[in-house]
Amino acid sequence: MSRVLFATDGSKATPDDLAITGRSIRRLGFGRHSWRIVGIEHGWAASRFRRISLADDPKAEWVVFIPAGDRVTRDAIQVVHRAVDAAGAEVDVIYGDTEHDVKRADRLPTFQRRPGFSPERLRSHDYIGGFIMARRALVDSVGGIDVLATTSSHDRNLRLTESARKVHRTSAICNVTASSNLLPDADADAVARHLARRGIDATVHFDASLPAVRVRRKLRQRPKVSVIIPTRGSSAELRGHDAPFVTNAVRTLIERSTYQELEFIVVADTPTPPEVRAELQRLGGDRLLIIDYDKAFNFALKNNIGVAHSSGEFLLLLNDDTEIISPDALETMLAIFEDGNVGIVGPILYFEDGSIQSAGHVFSPDPTDMYRLKPASTRGAHNYVRVQREASSVIAACLLTTRRVFDAVGGLSTQFPGNWNDIDYALKVQQAGYSVIFTPHAEFFHFESKTRVAVRLESEVAKLGHRWGDILDDDPYFNPLLQRFINVWRSDFHSDRSYEEALGPTAPISSK
Repeated sequence: MSRVLFATDGSKATPDDLAITGRSIRRLGFGRHSWRIVGIEHGWAASRFRRISLADDPKAEWVVFIPAGDRVTRDAIQVVHRAVDAAGAEVDVIYGDTEHDVKRADRLPTFQRRPGFSPERLRSHDYIGGFIMARRALVDSVGGIDVLATTSSHDRNLRLTESARKVHRTSAICNVTASSNLLPDADADAVARHLARRGIDATVHFDASLPAVRVRRKLRQRPKVSVIIPTRGSSAELRGHDAPFVTNAVRTLIERSTYQELEFIVVADTPTPPEVRAELQRLGGDRLLIIDYDKAFNFALKNNIGVAHSSGEFLLLLNDDTEIISPDALETMLAIFEDGNVGIVGPILYFEDGSIQSAGHVFSPDPTDMYRLKPASTRGAHNYVRVQREASSVIAACLLTTRRVFDAVGGLSTQFPGNWNDIDYALKVQQAGYSVIFTPHAEFFHFESKTRVAVRLESEVAKLGHRWGDILDDDPYFNPLLQRFINVWRSDFHSDRSYEEALGPTAPISSK
């Protein structure tokens, strides 16, 4: 069994906090343990923490950083070995879940259930937290134990993960904390240093109200974006006036968006009214092309046909019942592609009344629009809704991708004519080595009915399950110990308290 060295910042810790952590280390078994307490004189500590070596252990293969006052769980060391056995010898960093040992009236524990490694989310806030395990060689290469123990956990986790060969998440509880703070910390200065080390040209904005960091990448060029809109020319009441959806979508992009390097490819079903076609031509002029479609309904095929007639470097797949909200939404989404590993970017979508339509997909195991129908003010558990992050999929009602990636994976699969084509496309993109990013900093309306229930064709469901069953059962950006078949990030026990935590700190108290 590999030797482990524990490390704690003792410079601001109370003796009682150190005693709590020391007792948990002493009770681990597996022989005598080493614990490096940085920033204190070890004379008094040596007498208090008998059976624990307070000297550095240069032969330790792993370093476990643990905050003073936290308790390491009894099987945490075994977690390291199980993770390495399961994930391979290239694992350099391991993190897990945290239990908050806070006395509550309902006597139920509170957990921080963490997703798989999400580097974009880690730039937004320190979702990994203060407990992390790393190989000693990696620790030494990025600053050493004393530096990493005394810096912010956000800084430490950025340094470790950016240099790791592989980062592994375990859903085991690795530490127990008395802290009642469920909101991840954020260190804007640490993020700025991380961006400089990585050569990412971006500015950093710190939102103290969350807290979270927004990374704004610099958009170095302004490439053409082909907006692909399938339509039947349907009309509905929008803000008290009857209007065709598709003309509203095109008009608002032209009038509101600060990004105008656009062309519009409208794939129009035969029943599309002549007056709608005429208004589209008036709005778009020579930037708009209408392609007639007279086949059976197939959303994937209509998008593929639109892409085949387009010329942009980027493709915005857009439902006709959408409307841009934030004027810089396209710049925000395009700039994320400055990271060459990104294949898809999706915005947050709202219903007309302002409630959330989709904050990205999660597989639990059914593909689900996260936080659907929740109020616009909802932050989600651990500010989930309010930070830019990796996701396994985003809804194709508004999806930005590159032509290069679209062509490489074969576009949308026409075997999914109605539902799941966006899920299938996102998974193909990730299988090709690209990431999918959800950003709350780009906003659109989606006027889909709030009461609409997607028609589930069993043949499509079976096909999706046959293709992607293992991934749908274990979404890397979910957590296996969260409640399944729901659309919020909720701990796997039922109580009003767990529901409040799933909605975030601004959520109303649920009824008893």
